[in-house]
Amino acid sequence: MNIHIVGICGVAMGTLACMLRDCGHILSGSDSGIYPPMSTLLEKAGIAVYTGFSPENVGSPDIAVIGNAVSRGNPEVEYILNNNIPYRSFAAMIREFFLEGREVVGVCGTHGKSTTAALLSFILDYAGEDPSFFVGAVLSNYGANYRLGKGRHFVIEADEYDSAFFEKYPKFISYRPRHLVMTSLEFDHADIYGSLAEIKKWFKWLVNVIPSEGKIVYSGQDHNLEDVASAAVGPVYSYGNSSADFEITFQGFEGMWSLLEMQTRSHGRLQLRTTLFGEYNYSNIAAAVGMALQMGIRPELAAQAVSEFKGVRRRQEVIFHDEYLTVLEDFAHHPTAIKAVMSAVAKRYPESEITAVYEPRSATSRRKVFQNDLPSSFADAARVILKTPYGINSIPEDERLDIEKVASDINSMGIEASIYDDINPIIDSLTTLNSSRVKSVYLIMSNGGFDGIYDRLKERLSLSRSVEGIPCGS
Repeated sequence: MNIHIVGICGVAMGTLACMLRDCGHILSGSDSGIYPPMSTLLEKAGIAVYTGFSPENVGSPDIAVIGNAVSRGNPEVEYILNNNIPYRSFAAMIREFFLEGREVVGVCGTHGKSTTAALLSFILDYAGEDPSFFVGAVLSNYGANYRLGKGRHFVIEADEYDSAFFEKYPKFISYRPRHLVMTSLEFDHADIYGSLAEIKKWFKWLVNVIPSEGKIVYSGQDHNLEDVASAAVGPVYSYGNSSADFEITFQGFEGMWSLLEMQTRSHGRLQLRTTLFGEYNYSNIAAAVGMALQMGIRPELAAQAVSEFKGVRRRQEVIFHDEYLTVLEDFAHHPTAIKAVMSAVAKRYPESEITAVYEPRSATSRRKVFQNDLPSSFADAARVILKTPYGINSIPEDERLDIEKVASDINSMGIEASIYDDINPIIDSLTTLNSSRVKSVYLIMSNGGFDGIYDRLKERLSLSRSVEGIPCGS
């Protein structure tokens, strides 16, 4: 089948293209911004990619896929509509080509869904179930964010963002899972949702389509999910707190390991070891292990899988390390996630001074929705470096985050805060800052590419360390 993808270079759309290619379909695509790593991935996959949008790019495909970042007025969209070419959204393609006939396990929530979906996928694979999965982050164990297995299970990160201009509802509506994990529920995506109540309505819809013989595992520490889960027809299982079906407690660190104990109502007590750290990650582990147990995976296999799980890229990922400095990259952009990862890093590196580097990049973080909540998220930092919000001029002026006020509020907390318009002075500052050889952690947070700061900072630090004679790794 010939398939053309309009807006192919997003992570989700590019991955979909590779999945379809793996199934033997002929792919082409176009986009306005074509750059590594997605451009490299598509080139290696032998997928023709056109720069810019033009009717000539489309040709006469059997199906066109239109990305959610593409709107009416796009010349390829208008050509597709005017010429009666069958078209689908990303979510509809996933359902039609990969989920039909599978036992779908959806993992949804404001925070933690990538790590939870990744770990659950790994546990099922470790247990010999040969699952398929599609996750919004690269699994370090596989070096990929998808896998097409031959088993009956398909684990998918069930995103609440919308599908396309012609499907203005969450992607997870199309997935219709049999089993569901719900990690958290807060207000987010201010560009498409007007309130938390609106998002909660869709979560309740999702719960309402879970079969009565399906399983629902949810965070018992989230009162919004308590309300959503109460609408379930079938069995529900909570995790996290002392009254939950799956209670998890942190027992301490042992070298690189976090030691955990998980008390379950149905499978007794499990001792777990993981290289992940932080309360949010421990909750993610409880969610994934809890669902795996309810799906029939033996407890000892689940525990062994947890110890061998290497995490996902861009989630507390160490990108540079030497005797004095550790640099971590994280996807955090919502105040709750920033606060959680800051706290986790402070506990994991208690002797180190933490410098937080943050770029507001998501549609919500660039808006003033969290104007008053954002400063306190950095309470565990010694200093905070802020970058001017990405593409701030595309946000209506009366809706924009006031980054100057954020910095002022952080300074009023007794924490040094500064703002930069460009990554070059940020890199200069960070390189100079650690020359005193004080034990430090740099925590760099963004849900986007942050203008390539990660590789460039790593290169500068490696060079400066070489000059200073300090051994380093990454």
